[in-house]
Amino acid sequence: MKEILKNITRFSARITIGFALILGSFNLSAEAQLIDRVIAIVDESVVLESELVRRSNAIISQIKERKQTVPALDILRKQVLERLVVESLQLQMAKRAGVRIGDRELTSTIERIAEGSNHSTDQLKIKVERDGTPWNLFREDLRNEIMISRVKNGMVQNRIQVSDKEVDNIVAQMDKEGESRTKYHLGHILLGLVESATPEQISAQREQARKIISALRKGSNFEEFAIAFSSGEKSLEGGDMGWRSINELPTLFAGTVKNMAVSDVSEPLRSGSGLHILFLKDKKGGFETQVVLQTHVRHILVSPNAITSDKQAYDKISLARDRILAGEDFKELAIEISDDKSNAAQGGDMGWSDPGTFVTEFTDVMDKLEVNVLSEPVKTQFGWHLMEILGRRDQDQTEDKKRDRAYRILSNRKFEEETQTWISELKEKAHIKLMSAE
Repeated sequence: MKEILKNITRFSARITIGFALILGSFNLSAEAQLIDRVIAIVDESVVLESELVRRSNAIISQIKERKQTVPALDILRKQVLERLVVESLQLQMAKRAGVRIGDRELTSTIERIAEGSNHSTDQLKIKVERDGTPWNLFREDLRNEIMISRVKNGMVQNRIQVSDKEVDNIVAQMDKEGESRTKYHLGHILLGLVESATPEQISAQREQARKIISALRKGSNFEEFAIAFSSGEKSLEGGDMGWRSINELPTLFAGTVKNMAVSDVSEPLRSGSGLHILFLKDKKGGFETQVVLQTHVRHILVSPNAITSDKQAYDKISLARDRILAGEDFKELAIEISDDKSNAAQGGDMGWSDPGTFVTEFTDVMDKLEVNVLSEPVKTQFGWHLMEILGRRDQDQTEDKKRDRAYRILSNRKFEEETQTWISELKEKAHIKLMSAE
């Protein structure tokens, strides 16, 4: 009991106030009430009613922004509570694993979020608080989200292996079937089942699936059903899986989706996580030849250090330029003076590079420089450079890109499948107690 009270205090200052009101005096009016209460015990932590209300209200706002119908409040809160329980389990595991997000890292993340939405940090703060979330709570939500993401990536990635043979098979499938030219926009409902589910529980979920499919095929709104019934990770987003190629889908889904027409609803598909219902929202074409302009460049680098000042580095690279223009060999001079030890022995030759390989200052000059023309001294974070372009070419990287894409497809597919398994295992091993409503 002491541990639960300790967690309650840590999770909410408001509940501390409530206990103070009760314990401070037994002569308070009958209207004095505990202003927050525990609605779920999750191992060593708790879920508070205030958090359920706050998160439910946020989800309702998002649903309204998508112009979808908000489900009944009891159904919505049941789904939100399920998510809060899972998040609590993941957060506890993150803390046990020693995952920590310091204030400096958190602030940097917020700055990137603000920049990505074309806001300053102050403007983002104003927007967040105008939407009803206190800034300190927004920061802690984000801190927890990062911690959960890291522990999930760490735990799940360790369970994933992608072999060269699997990559070969996906690439062969791309070539043979041309499926990479088609993208599918899918909706997903998962009716969860634990591995130890009884025949009666499986039968009940199959009956539930049958009723849902029947209603959807008669025109019921898929997003509303996903929010109400799905236990998938995207349930509160209306079950939206986004656009994916056939190879980016779980293996279980691929064969079914290929044969679906737009607006079709699948029969239930059974996996270790439960029963899956798919809805094909739309599809479109698209894999294109990947041709990039590569540049063959060599350079000489002189870096400032404890002995060499920035001006001395500049003077040295300027002198090197004069020596080359006077007839000395670029390659020999690079071997002699370049501080880039990764290629100095090769005469500064950096080989063929793809766009975006080098830092911006280097790239800006390289892209404008004519072939076989020596550059002026160029300043980057690494020091002062001389560069010379040895050639440019269009390189068809379709096969390389296919293999890269095949690897990402397999990794993402296995990550999704393993995440669901991992979450199910967490829940089965945990002590979870849901409190009845007062």
